[in-house]
Amino acid sequence: MREMKHPRIIAASSLTVLGVGLAVFTIFAPTPSSTATAHHHPAQLVAGKTLPGAGLDRILAAIKCDRPSVQVDASELRQVSCQTGAGRYVVMTFTTRENQDAWYEGARAYGGTYLVGDRWTVVSDPKLLAEPHAQLGGRIESHQH
Repeated sequence: MREMKHPRIIAASSLTVLGVGLAVFTIFAPTPSSTATAHHHPAQLVAGKTLPGAGLDRILAAIKCDRPSVQVDASELRQVSCQTGAGRYVVMTFTTRENQDAWYEGARAYGGTYLVGDRWTVVSDPKLLAEPHAQLGGRIESHQH
């Protein structure tokens, strides 16, 4: 049992570093054009409140992204960057709640503002998250460096 815990810690740490690094990088990187496909996730109960599920297509529609750029398409997460007329968004969808939690724990150390739902997160300027929050639900969280 002890041998299995060590690879899990390494995998979770690697996933966290990869996700945080790519999210920070893609906020400032140029956006090449690409396409993205939908993933639907059911709602998740967290701290007595239900977080809404949302597929990638629904999230992209809420942020008015017509030219998404897939940055990561891995078995654990999908990361899409989008530059709109309003500003830049980074969208992550996760295959499990545990993957999302691992990414989020690492991301909080870097600061930023996040719109968080069940197995999806949108990173952007706080002013840009109000409209997708109204359409998608979830919770907005801000963290300082």
